[in-house]
Amino acid sequence: MRNPYEILGIPQGAGMEQVNAAYREMLRIAQSSGDQRKIDELNQAYDTIVMGSSSSSASGYSAGGYSNPSTADYSDIRAKINSGRLDDAQILLDGIPEYSREAQWYYLKGTVQQKRGWLEEAAKNFATASNLDPSNNTYKMAYNKVNSSRSGGYRTERRRNRDDDSGCCNACTGLICADCCCECFGGDLIPCC
Repeated sequence: MRNPYEILGIPQGAGMEQVNAAYREMLRIAQSSGDQRKIDELNQAYDTIVMGSSSSSASGYSAGGYSNPSTADYSDIRAKINSGRLDDAQILLDGIPEYSREAQWYYLKGTVQQKRGWLEEAAKNFATASNLDPSNNTYKMAYNKVNSSRSGGYRTERRRNRDDDSGCCNACTGLICADCCCECFGGDLIPCC
């Protein structure tokens, strides 16, 4: 693999904000052109840089390229998330043994959960990712975003306030209830035929 910084078109050792901005822009262009090979290359380069940032260096790069065995797994997972194949991404994530799960794993797991609307679980995984790699601003921003938008965990239906219910449903419900009470005492408020 070529130098991931070259692939993203940024200088060696660029900060995470610059890496994120370059990745998003180049991914947007590659997705609009439908170039899956370029998308995979960008995902792998991004994952390599992000995973390398946890050690605060790009020491994993050599003339032969990066040699991190889990990078391919994460780029494949990221590609599935980006294409909306959340079930496939979930299966791949769950297939990674617990002892080898690192900050990137928790971030991607949280991303899948956030896209499904499982905000409580997403917040927990983003928090774990942030704790495992406190220098990664992407993890912190994801946690802050989901934490500020969640309102009790799962997506909830908006419930109407009972004080606002003055429509015909309440009138009908009231009449049916009154009819039942009258019938209990031998009367009939609403005659059947």
